[in-house]
Amino acid sequence: MDNNTTSQSLDDPDMQWPYCPSLPAATALTSLFGAILLAHLLQALLYRKPFCWVVCMAAAWETAGFALRLLGARDPRRQVFSIGSNLLVILAPLWVNAFAYMLAGRMIYYWLPSKSVGRLRARTMSSWFVWLDIVTFFVQAAGGSMLENEDATQARLGLHIYMGGVGLQQFFVCLFVLVMVKFHADVRRSGHQRTTSWRSQLFSIYFALALITVRIVFRLVEFSSGIDGPIPKNEVFFYTLEATPMVLAIGIFAVFHPGRTLVGPEGEFSKLVVQKGGRRWWCFGRRARTKLDPDFEMR
Repeated sequence: MDNNTTSQSLDDPDMQWPYCPSLPAATALTSLFGAILLAHLLQALLYRKPFCWVVCMAAAWETAGFALRLLGARDPRRQVFSIGSNLLVILAPLWVNAFAYMLAGRMIYYWLPSKSVGRLRARTMSSWFVWLDIVTFFVQAAGGSMLENEDATQARLGLHIYMGGVGLQQFFVCLFVLVMVKFHADVRRSGHQRTTSWRSQLFSIYFALALITVRIVFRLVEFSSGIDGPIPKNEVFFYTLEATPMVLAIGIFAVFHPGRTLVGPEGEFSKLVVQKGGRRWWCFGRRARTKLDPDFEMR
């Protein structure tokens, strides 16, 4: 596309992008994320790791987001392509966070005889961080859905909500890293032996979280001067500091897949035991149910 065509396109009032999206780049990233998604799906089935559906969702959302970007490059006046692509791409990293939290809980359960870090049980730690990630997801989704509002005031409010959600995401990542550093120290000290090593899996988590941090810093800097700042208008920054880190962050878990390290029955949490109590009249006679962790409450 020559410069005259570019200028005319950007001056078009129906143009939905702050630049002319690159068709070759969108095609390449769609194919790359699609290949990573296929690798994760095949390994999740091969190693029978049901919780890996979370990282599959991350790859699927990125693939769909860049597929819509590809369509937007072909037809940059269609709003549905820009809104759909932007929402999927800004929310997909939260699936990676959730996967890291779930994987870390299983690593603690598998490699530490106490099945806990300090007084924090592996299952509890994983659940807490996943719930915090869900809260962050809804905050960012609420803000992200308002970014392309035609009302400038609403768009600005959405930007502030989204940036608050991104900051919250990074805060939870920092807390999680502290837990993983504690696990790192405990697992080295425990001397507990397994047929597989914890090192590659732990460093894959560190690597993925470092890349997500790079991406978070980019998003905060990108919107620090508003939606119409210089960085949002340059697609090179998007591919360098958003797309590339996410390819590597999701791809690292395909290379160092937990199915190859968390082997055997203790590679997954034990099933909770449900104990039934007396019938409760205010619940139409249904019995009270208590879920017990057999690794702790039933010893």
